[in-house]
Amino acid sequence: MALFGVRSRSDAVAETNASVSVIIPAFNGGSGLAPTIASLRRQTLRPFEIIVVDDGSPDETRAIAERARALGLVVMVICHGTRCGRSAAINAAARFASGDLLLTVDADTVFEPTAVARLAAAFSDPRVGGATCNIAISNESDSLWTGLQAVEYLMSISAGKSMLDMADAVACLSGACSMYRREVFLRQGGLDVGPGEDLEFSLRLRRLGYAIRFVPEAWAQTDGPTGAIGLLRQRARWDRDALRVRFIMYGELSFFHRFERLSDTFQRLDFIVFDLVPTLSLPFYLVYLVLLFGATNAALFLAGVYLVLFWISMFNMALAFVMFNRSLGLFALGTSLIFPLYQGVYMKCARFFSYSSEIIFATSRHDDFVPPRVRRALLGDRI
Repeated sequence: MALFGVRSRSDAVAETNASVSVIIPAFNGGSGLAPTIASLRRQTLRPFEIIVVDDGSPDETRAIAERARALGLVVMVICHGTRCGRSAAINAAARFASGDLLLTVDADTVFEPTAVARLAAAFSDPRVGGATCNIAISNESDSLWTGLQAVEYLMSISAGKSMLDMADAVACLSGACSMYRREVFLRQGGLDVGPGEDLEFSLRLRRLGYAIRFVPEAWAQTDGPTGAIGLLRQRARWDRDALRVRFIMYGELSFFHRFERLSDTFQRLDFIVFDLVPTLSLPFYLVYLVLLFGATNAALFLAGVYLVLFWISMFNMALAFVMFNRSLGLFALGTSLIFPLYQGVYMKCARFFSYSSEIIFATSRHDDFVPPRVRRALLGDRI
C-alpha cells in the first residue's frame, strides 16, 4: 500500500460553513440509540438538527427517542406504526430536514468528535455527491468472530477504501454512516426501497457524474455480529444485494461500458476481478489442484499459500497501523493468526453460496431486511 502513496492520517480539520441534518433510522435500536445521540452532540461541528425515525419498533426505541427530544437532544421524532424499512425511514425524514448535508446513521454507531466535521469538509469539492467514514468494530473482544471482523475492517475498509479513494473508485457508501448533499438526495428521490439501497444509491450518484469520497480520518464505531450464524446472515445479505444491484439493476458484468469514466471502470473491475471471479472459481480450482497434485501434495501447496497470505496480512496490518494511528486490542491481534483462514476459506465459501443462490434462485427477493409488504409492492407475484 505504501508503494501507491496512500496518505497518512491528518489531525487537521478543515473548516466548513455547511449545516448538517442527521437522520437516525431505528428498528429495535433502543440499546444503541442514546450513545449514538450522545456522540453526535459531542461533535466539533454540531449537527444543525437530529431526526430519529422509529420504524415500528416493539422495543423501547420510541421512548428513548422521545426522552431525547424532551431534553432538546433531537429536534424531531417520526414514528411509523408498522415497519416500513430503513430506506423509507430515511426518505421520510429527509423531507423534513433543512441542513445543507444529510448524514444517515445507524442507531448503534458512535462517532469520534471530529467525524462529522471531517465528512462535511469533503463537500467543499462541488463534484462530491456522497462521503462515507472509516469504521471500526466496537465490540471486538466479545467473541472470536468480532475479533476477526475488527481485523477485516481495518484491512478492507480502512486500508482498502483508502486505496480505492485515491483512484476515485469507491463504489459503496456505508449504511452505518453516509453523508449526502440534501438537494441531490431529494432530487433523485432518495434511497431505493429494495435491498442493497446504500450500494444502489452510490452507483446512481456515480452514474450521474458525482464523486464518492471515503474520509479515512473520520472515525466511527459500530457493533459487529457476535456469532457465526449472525455474521453469515449479514454477509449473505450484503453479497446477494451486491450481485443483484450491480448486475441486474446496473448491468456491470461487461468489462467495458460506452461513455464510462475510467474510475467507474476501476470500481467495476475491482469487484469482478478480485471478488466475483475468484469466489465462483474457488471450488473448481480446489478440484483442479487435487487432480493435478494429488490430495497430499495439494494440501501441502495450500499450506504454503496460507503462510504467504498470513505474512501478507501481517504486513498489511502493520501498514494500516502506521497509516491510521489506530491499534487493535490484544484479542483481535490474536485472531489475526487465523485471519487468512477466515478471509480466504470461511468467508470465501460463504460468499460462493450467497452468489450461487442469488444467480440460481434470486434469493434477495426474499430478504427480510426489506419488510414483506414492501417486497410485495415492489415485486408483486414474483416473490
